Amino acid sequence: MNLQTSIRPGCLAARIDALRGRHQILELLVAAENKRPAPDTTALRNLKREKLRLKDEIVANEGLLRTLARPASSEAKPGGVSPI
Repeated sequence: MNLQTSIRPGCLAARIDALRGRHQILELLVAAENKRPAPDTTALRNLKREKLRLKDEIVANEGLLRTLARPASSEAKPGGVSPI
């Protein structure tokens, strides 16, 4: 089974959208915590760490989506020799 048949681009795009939504919520939580008179530094660190983890996952999934979107004809020809 190759990668293109095991992952559907529509499902992957939906996953990316969900991750972006969660990332936005964390951004709002970080902003709210920073507005407090005495922000909880441990909570901020955890929120920012989770936000970064989500961003990394978003970037990885976007790369995978771009890979899946590439046409199969762009792959190298068998034998590795291009015609002259």
